[in-house]
Amino acid sequence: MSHVAVLGGGARAAEWATRWLASGRDVVVDDPTVVAAIGELWPAAQRLGLFPGADRARLRVAAAAVAVVDAAVVQLVAGEVPPGATGLVATESTARGCSPVHLVPLVEVSGRRADELAEIYRSIGMAPLLADAPAHQRWQLGDGLVQLTDGEPDALIAVMRSLRATGKGAGAAIAHHEAVRFAAGAAAAWQPGDVVAAPLALYRTPVEPEWVDYNGHMTEAAYLTAAGWASDALFRYIGDDEAYRAAGHSFYTVETHIHYVLEVNLHEPISFTTQVLGVDAKRLHLIHCMFHGDTGALLCTAEQLLVHVNMQAGRSAPILPDVAAALNAIAAAHSSLPIPSQVGSVMQLPPPRR
Repeated sequence: MSHVAVLGGGARAAEWATRWLASGRDVVVDDPTVVAAIGELWPAAQRLGLFPGADRARLRVAAAAVAVVDAAVVQLVAGEVPPGATGLVATESTARGCSPVHLVPLVEVSGRRADELAEIYRSIGMAPLLADAPAHQRWQLGDGLVQLTDGEPDALIAVMRSLRATGKGAGAAIAHHEAVRFAAGAAAAWQPGDVVAAPLALYRTPVEPEWVDYNGHMTEAAYLTAAGWASDALFRYIGDDEAYRAAGHSFYTVETHIHYVLEVNLHEPISFTTQVLGVDAKRLHLIHCMFHGDTGALLCTAEQLLVHVNMQAGRSAPILPDVAAALNAIAAAHSSLPIPSQVGSVMQLPPPRR
């Protein structure tokens, strides 16, 4: 989409601009004092999770009349919309976010374009509610979170993530934020006739704040978490997306072997390559290799065996034809790649010296 214009000053303008920047958009503000405020808010936005392409360098300042030209969305915090705005206009009465807007998921939408507003806010990981939504639902996604945490950023993020597994309220909202954030960086799904990269390079990310320990290094469990997101990128590439899972089909990991090679620190870039080692009617064998995004140094490998499952029946089942075709095409493209030395290794102590 084209840029977002955020008009007005103060804390709310800075929060809205931060939310849009963190979603990977170009943002134009008309109040130069907002720029410094965004700098203060940005670390919390990083901890919540940035969308692909998110960068404070994508912010610029211009007069309101210039800012609205060709803007896809005009986020009006104060003042009047100048002539020349052709995009979707969101005001404090038609799109009311709960402060701190850059972290709290709730945005209450109303007016004749409420459905359009809801769609665009949902696309940036927020939880839009229409005017007739139950008060308790609004409280769960907005004021309740702020009251519980006093609006403290780390506490807000921690509470939302702690609720993630429940699928309720802010837990469902943070799961949605993660899903759309990672989907935004996903490669286009494989189509018959596509040339398959060997190996695939589908996922890269900075080291997330919750992935590090008290030494500032990525924890051993987080290496597996990151590998799991690399698997998610592969799933999307082969057509195993939300619709596929909603129909009751998924891949479950049954075995993982991780080799830890090097440490990596907070916010450092990491990238993955994925090599399909084998596939049959129900199983997938692969290896992810994680590299430092700047130096190219190998950080770890994660070899995995997955089984395709019919979740409604609760047992293994044949991979559906379209996904199987994608996997077979990838396996064929990867068949001539050298097998990494970590594949098939056995954990054991060396025999004692005599």
